[in-house]
Amino acid sequence: MARITAALAVIALFAVSPSMEATQYIVGDDQGWNSGVDYYSWMDGKTFHVGDSLVFNYVPGDHNVVVAANSDVYDKCATTPNLGGLDKWQ
Repeated sequence: MARITAALAVIALFAVSPSMEATQYIVGDDQGWNSGVDYYSWMDGKTFHVGDSLVFNYVPGDHNVVVAANSDVYDKCATTPNLGGLDKWQ
């Protein structure tokens, strides 16, 4: 009887819980990360969950990514000090 109860509990958990799979989103879809893209429209209809990932496709030289040295630099949107460009981390 305990096995049946446990099995029913597991089945019920999967039946009512949302999917546990993470989703990878390409920001801007085929337009990528560019000026002129309406990212509010891109976000419309999407629901992001913990574990999902955002991929920013951009043309090197047109845009760059710099890793902030600490949260203060990030909060101030400063470029220095930094830990280098994204290419250093790939």
